[in-house]
Amino acid sequence: MDKEAYNSAKEALKNRDYETAERHFKAAFDSTHQHIGLANDGEYNNLLSLYGLTQVLNADEHGILLCREAASNELLNGDVFLNLACAELASDNRKRAIEAIQLGMEIDPHHARLKHACSRIGCRKQCCFGFLARNHFLNRFFGRLMRRDKQELTADSFL
Repeated sequence: MDKEAYNSAKEALKNRDYETAERHFKAAFDSTHQHIGLANDGEYNNLLSLYGLTQVLNADEHGILLCREAASNELLNGDVFLNLACAELASDNRKRAIEAIQLGMEIDPHHARLKHACSRIGCRKQCCFGFLARNHFLNRFFGRLMRRDKQELTADSFL
C-alpha cells in the first residue's frame, strides 16, 4: 500500500477536504489492489471503506456500495463498520447506520469510536403511545419529535 497517499488521505479527511482525501485514497487503494489482487485482508477492507466513504461525502452514491462490500467481508476491524455508518448517515439512511454500528459493536465491543457513535445515534426507545402500533403515524411523528437533537448528526460527527 502507498503509505504516503494513505497518510495524506487521512489528514485530508480529518481536515474535511473530501475531494483531496478521495484522490489519495484512490491512489492508495489502486496500489494495494495491484499488490494483493482481490485478497480481502483487514487493510484492504479498511481502505475500501474509507475510499467509499469519501465518495459518499463527495456526493457519489456508488461509494455506499464499496462501504457495504468492505463491511460484508470484515471480521475484525470496527473501523470498517464505523465508516459504513458514516456513509449511511451521509446518505440519509439512519436505520442502516444504526445497524452498521450494532454489527461493529458485535465484532469489536471495545472500539471507543463505535461506543461514542452508539451513544450519539441512539436506538429505539419505548413507543410514545403504547396502545398504538409502533408504525402508527402518531408514534412515528412524536418519536421523531422526541429524537431531535440540538446538534444534527452528520457523518463528520463520527470521524
